[in-house]
Amino acid sequence: MIIVCLIISGCAKVKFTPTGKTYPPYQGAVKIFTETPTNIKYEKIGWVFGEGDFNHPWAELLQIMQKEAASKGANALIIQENFTTKIDADVNVGRGLQDDRSVTAIAVKILE
Repeated sequence: MIIVCLIISGCAKVKFTPTGKTYPPYQGAVKIFTETPTNIKYEKIGWVFGEGDFNHPWAELLQIMQKEAASKGANALIIQENFTTKIDADVNVGRGLQDDRSVTAIAVKILE
């Protein structure tokens, strides 16, 4: 099944790297910030890296990242513009990587 997924559509990949305290899985919706919040207290707990190809819209990739972050106890992601890469289609002509994308986010636990 995994081989079929790779051949047909190229699966989206998400990885989590812990950098802080461990928390139980979070059950709610994971917020996404596009700038580092300054008016709330939070603790960094890790990095989430996601990548996909033209078969994976940005929204789908972000949802997968939110799910991974929640499983590690994060209730928010901080994604800044410099954390997002989009490979130009012209660079990849003939290699099947048109419109590849990757996103790196800081996984955080908002402290209340």
